Amino acid sequence: MKSPLHLPFLGSAFILLLFACSGNPGQVRITGDFANLEQGEFYIYSINGVIDRLDTIKIQEGEFEYVASIEGEAIFRLMYPNFSELTIFARPGDEIRIKGDAQNLNAVQVNGTEDNEVYTEFREQITDLSDDKVCDIARKYLLKYSTLPLSRYLFSTYFLLNDSISQTQVTELFDSLCRACPDDVELTKLSRRVRSHGLLCNGQQLPDFKLKTRPSASSEEEGVEISNEDFRGNYLLMAFWASWKSGSQSALYRTRRFRREMKEKGLKVNAISYSLDTESSALKRIEENDSIDYYSYCDYQCFNSLLVQNWGICDLPYFVLADSALKIIASGSDWQRDIEPNIQKLCL
Repeated sequence: MKSPLHLPFLGSAFILLLFACSGNPGQVRITGDFANLEQGEFYIYSINGVIDRLDTIKIQEGEFEYVASIEGEAIFRLMYPNFSELTIFARPGDEIRIKGDAQNLNAVQVNGTEDNEVYTEFREQITDLSDDKVCDIARKYLLKYSTLPLSRYLFSTYFLLNDSISQTQVTELFDSLCRACPDDVELTKLSRRVRSHGLLCNGQQLPDFKLKTRPSASSEEEGVEISNEDFRGNYLLMAFWASWKSGSQSALYRTRRFRREMKEKGLKVNAISYSLDTESSALKRIEENDSIDYYSYCDYQCFNSLLVQNWGICDLPYFVLADSALKIIASGSDWQRDIEPNIQKLCL
């Protein structure tokens, strides 16, 4: 008998999208069975743009079913109420089964397709290992299963996003994947990010950009054209976020607090809010609630946004902090780990 665990309601404004299973080859069906969980809510979204929204999944008596129409390969993230996430690989027509225990979410099993079963095995192997050892294992899996979509995900997550990995190593691994799948369109899309590897490393010059900002949340004024050169002479903090991604409102709070603290020290910090939202209503609400009184940008293209792709940003929130000479001081998705230590080194 399942012991009840009532999960907190997270307050989503999104609409649940559940379809009756019809065996449609253009749909993916994901079912779940969780012990020690009576009822609650999970959230699910696609990190590669196949679905441009966050959906809510209702759990009843520890079980759920989610069916979505997709075109091509999708990489989903299932978000738990504690904000930890599970990566799921899907193609049209897949039947994916998830089985786990709400008291041990790290040991969740995903079956039904080779990608998910191999990735489950990979997750089990890297538990409690150092970053270096995790990369070693990721490399072995990447090369062993180079024809699976899983390999692209491992490459992006553990190498392409890792600034400590050299450009040479990244290029060599990418070339191995290309040799295994010479006609893979998704690999072709990664080539731009391979070339931009290390682009946002500390000490690098902030890449050139031009953006048309949104109207101010506090007025009806039209947006303005801005470029990186407009910020030379002052510090610049860029915060990438989305209303549907956990941690994003915290990112906006940290941005606002950092600017205030720097002002108290007599230093001016400009800021840019770069939203990856797909709907203007959610974005506007967040901007008003969080008093965003600095530059705001959104092209409603989510991760397909050109600058996001060119800069290789694949996780949210994400911060880029540049000094008055437009040299990058710090960048990363974790403020306390990636940004704060570098600020302290500067005695700011």
